[in-house]
Amino acid sequence: MKIFLRLFFVFIITVSFQSKAQDGSPSPYSFFGLGDTSFNGTTENIAMGGMRIYTDSIHYNVNNPAALTQLKYVNLNIGVSNRFINMSDQSDSHWASAHNISYFGLGLPVGKKIGIGIGLVPVSSGNYQIFEKDNLGTYTYKGSGGNSRTFLALAYRLTSNLSIGAEYQYYFGFLDHENYWIPNDPYTYTKENSDVNFTGHSFKFSSIFRYNLKNRHYFNLSATYQTASDFKAHYQSFTRLITSTPNGNDIVEELNRADKDDIIRFPASFNAGIGYGKHNSWFLGFEYNRNMMQNFKNPFFDPAYIQYQNATAFRLGGVYTPQYNSITKYWKRITYRAGAYYKNTGMLIYNTPVTDFGITFGLSLPALRRLSNLNIGFELGQRGKITGNLVKEQYINLHIGLSLNDRWFIKRKIN
Repeated sequence: MKIFLRLFFVFIITVSFQSKAQDGSPSPYSFFGLGDTSFNGTTENIAMGGMRIYTDSIHYNVNNPAALTQLKYVNLNIGVSNRFINMSDQSDSHWASAHNISYFGLGLPVGKKIGIGIGLVPVSSGNYQIFEKDNLGTYTYKGSGGNSRTFLALAYRLTSNLSIGAEYQYYFGFLDHENYWIPNDPYTYTKENSDVNFTGHSFKFSSIFRYNLKNRHYFNLSATYQTASDFKAHYQSFTRLITSTPNGNDIVEELNRADKDDIIRFPASFNAGIGYGKHNSWFLGFEYNRNMMQNFKNPFFDPAYIQYQNATAFRLGGVYTPQYNSITKYWKRITYRAGAYYKNTGMLIYNTPVTDFGITFGLSLPALRRLSNLNIGFELGQRGKITGNLVKEQYINLHIGLSLNDRWFIKRKIN
């Protein structure tokens, strides 16, 4: 009973931090869509280029419901991320940072064929400030908010080689925007505030096929499909006229107000991967992802200079453990991970596609309890480029995860 209470306490704290303590993404690209993507997998996934097809018995792969059948122990997986970005345009560059909770997942094996998972994941976030200056004044664009989801997953092992999984996802979030122009000699200017709150749900389906070969070798095939979803959204905005006075007390006059309901369309996506490895030793895999971003719709924030096309991503990653059961040498039980990725984000800004590529690496350090470990992952990458009105981002991301394992549902042999 004590462990259930502890997990409940951790979950409540996580939900509270998720809604109150998130920094959000400082990237100007978080202005678009529903914010900047903030979840690309668990720390273990990210350290392998974001690859989602790799599974083992002591880590809950939150991106792949079918992976729950691989768990041999109850697994609690929590992660945090720290992002450092150097943003450059044609005239300036500066550093910014963000620190966020990445994920919370609890996977429970039930018997030999069934797995259940629950969790909370921040999908996207934003906390940007954009300034544009000309000879007359300064345009300011500010935004905050994000999109999160809770989920309930179920997996079943159909045969010794094939597992399937399904996941119900409930989304909730908000976006706040503030736009205004202040002349160099301010007297009168307008300020526009708008916010939207939304909720919705979708489903994810996945399968894993693992075929064992000689000498503990095996190959893995996996596919995942995320359904499209229409989020119910409520939008409010108002515009004010602000007049500066000599005594410093501004006169504020409300010009207009809007209040309406509409639909935000979140597109479907598909992921497929293949890999080859040796049990408890090494694995190498490749993945392809396609997101139907051309179907994305946000009627509340739809600037004319941005279009969406279908997004694609390629990921390559691997993992290596020298000797997982070594008793005398700790470093041999450390798991080493590395990978790389290339993404076409699906955003076209002023007809220029925004791409993202990077390399990753990381470690899984066994804890005092042999089944639990501390996971560390690093990303070095670049998004966008200095051309036209775009921004080039060079980033360093640090991810830290804690994977705790325990045995539940064990029958007592002696009463």
